[in-house]
Order: sequence, then structure tokens, then C-alpha cells
Amino acid sequence: MIKFITGAKGTGKTKIIIDMANGNVDTAKGDIVFVTDKEDGYKFTLRHQVRLINASVLKKGSAPVEEPALIGFIKGILAGNHDIETLYLDGAHRLLGKTVHEMEDFFKDIYAVAKSTETQFVVTVSEDEKNFPDFLKQYL
Repeated sequence: MIKFITGAKGTGKTKIIIDMANGNVDTAKGDIVFVTDKEDGYKFTLRHQVRLINASVLKKGSAPVEEPALIGFIKGILAGNHDIETLYLDGAHRLLGKTVHEMEDFFKDIYAVAKSTETQFVVTVSEDEKNFPDFLKQYL
């Protein structure tokens, strides 16, 4: 239900997740959504069939987004469209202003949402898999 694209900053995770979303267009039976923290960053990179949603609108100035706000935002997206098959999430750690080691509750919530909606999540994680905290290893 959750697939991770892992690696340190600058290792090409965003390119991988964009390529995955674009490749998914040809085989998906449902809708594809790509949530990012970049303003218009991928508008011309993603295929037009992929719904691009800019989550940076949740930010208030330079303050990080609160976890409940981001989870609620994602739940709202899924509640508004029951045909979403895959939700790609790039940059959650940047939105939340946290490291992956500080995001245990976030990943528990994402897993619960994925399970209850039967939506596949693909999430970038700025950490090498070998350094994953124990709570993330259960989702591998």
C-alpha cells in the first residue's frame, strides 16, 4: 500500500517518482494524483493525465505545515475522488519541516488512509533504506 522512493538529498528521487507517475498513466485503471510542495514545479514534466496538486498552499509563510493539516488535505483529495488509484507524494518531509525519523505518526496515518481507501501511495523519503527507523521498516 505504501512504496518508498529512498535516497539522500540530491540522489534523483523526484525524477524517479515523476517517471513512475508518467509511466503509470498507460496502465492505470483509476486516477493518478501527484502531490508536491513545489509551486508549479512539475507542471510541464508530468503528463496531463496526472493530476498535479500543490500542497505548499497549506503553508503559512515559512512555517512548516502541521501533520494533521497535511493528512486532512490528503484525505480530502481522496474523499473528493473515489477513483484515485495511486497518490504520489513528493516532499512531505519538506512540507512538515521534519526528518523521516520524526515522522512516525505521519506514516501511521498515511498507512491507515491507504488501507481504508485502497489507494496505493508512492512517497519520497530523504533517507537511505539502510538508515530507516524501525517504524518504517514494517511498510517495506
